[in-house]
Amino acid sequence: MSNGYVALVHKPQAGSTWGITFPDLPGCVSSGANFEEAAFGAVEALAGHVAAIQADGDPVPRARSFFELSEDAAFLAELDEDASPMMVALIPIAAPKERINIMIDRGVLRRVDQAARAEGISRSAFLERAAAAVIVE
Repeated sequence: MSNGYVALVHKPQAGSTWGITFPDLPGCVSSGANFEEAAFGAVEALAGHVAAIQADGDPVPRARSFFELSEDAAFLAELDEDASPMMVALIPIAAPKERINIMIDRGVLRRVDQAARAEGISRSAFLERAAAAVIVE
């Protein structure tokens, strides 16, 4: 199985939100009031979508590379000034948690805590989501 999928980031149109779609996984979408919210949601949406496919006993569609997608007319039709490609890491939902000890700049930690409180999640959950949003192996 792939470590990530190419996604399309759709800039908001009048009155809409940021959106993220996955060309290789129809129906897998994420949205948010801003890019960051949509990107965090994309990691969760991808993991949930793949888990649902697996739970149904269906094969998970192969993730095509950006090069492969660039030869697909339907994909090219979606690329315009309002849609940009990005990679989203596939991080399994059921992965066990592991306790770690890290060093982090105090100012960065304060901002992490503020952002986590604003999201209504723990520091650990915030750091996990942030890392998952930027990791593609």
